[in-house]
Amino acid sequence: MKKQILLASLFVLMIVSLAVAEWLTDFRDIYVKEGIDPAVVEALKQGAGPDQIMENGLQLEGLNPQNLVKAMYCAGIRGDDIRTAGNQYGVTDLIIVAGYKKSVEECGDRVVDTQAYTPTATVVSFAGPPTPGNGINSVSPATF
Repeated sequence: MKKQILLASLFVLMIVSLAVAEWLTDFRDIYVKEGIDPAVVEALKQGAGPDQIMENGLQLEGLNPQNLVKAMYCAGIRGDDIRTAGNQYGVTDLIIVAGYKKSVEECGDRVVDTQAYTPTATVVSFAGPPTPGNGINSVSPATF
């Protein structure tokens, strides 16, 4: 019975190792062929986390860490996760900020905004009474 459990555990471990090796191989191949942006997107699709992407991305020959950070932002990874992964692998806050700025320039509409806010359709002004429907602005007491 113990042998069966041990064999089953080894089998699961082997499958997990192969899955990790597969995304990492794809990550490196796509980086060489297409660049870091598509490589990060594909790694996310295959289940890699920000820390795994950061760790292995920093090992890619010729890749500027700022471009890795930019690609992670452009792929939709939250800034807090990027910062945590970066700090874990020695990427300075200066590089992370520079990568963020570059991501806003290159793919601003895809960058995840972690700022909590509620967009509004119109601007509310409390400077005066509402404007009548005919477009005439009147501040007469009769319009109140």
